[in-house]
Amino acid sequence: MLESNNESIQYEDRIRTMSHRKFKKYVLKVTREIGEYISKNNIRIDYVVPVLRSGAVPAVYIANELNLVKFAPIQVKKVKENGIYDHIVLLNSLKDLDKAKELTLLVVEGTYSSGATANTALDEISKTLPKAKILFTCVCARGEENLPKNTQKNFYGFSLAREKLFVYPWELKEQKETHPDQKLENIFY
Repeated sequence: MLESNNESIQYEDRIRTMSHRKFKKYVLKVTREIGEYISKNNIRIDYVVPVLRSGAVPAVYIANELNLVKFAPIQVKKVKENGIYDHIVLLNSLKDLDKAKELTLLVVEGTYSSGATANTALDEISKTLPKAKILFTCVCARGEENLPKNTQKNFYGFSLAREKLFVYPWELKEQKETHPDQKLENIFY
């Protein structure tokens, strides 16, 4: 487990593309587990909260399978300026919701690696809706022990060592580190 950004990870050279079949298999696995959990505990999910961008596609699949219709996306950007990484919240659609209600949110992320992006989103959600109960799910967890601690329950499709590289079916290997989304000028709209 990495404790800081100063520790170096020796990434493998080969980037694999996850097939759509495998992606769907993992999403259906977490969806089944979430469905069983909410049924057993008599929970109603009020909003699906995709952490944009990587949580958007899995969130739609999960919502369709569980017949959930309300979305409240949150967007957190990892920015690098002068060699320093930081995370900023660009969008928080939860601000419009009733703070007094005890809502149940299903927060969806694609890959939970260091946790910095998802934890920034979770902290923002907790500040915005302090009474909310949070269920968290991701397709890929970079170590189960690293999953968030401030949630009611965590779900994940599969675990993979941080040095193993892959892209989802809708991503391009060639843009893993050079996607236009990584450029500072494309962060603020």
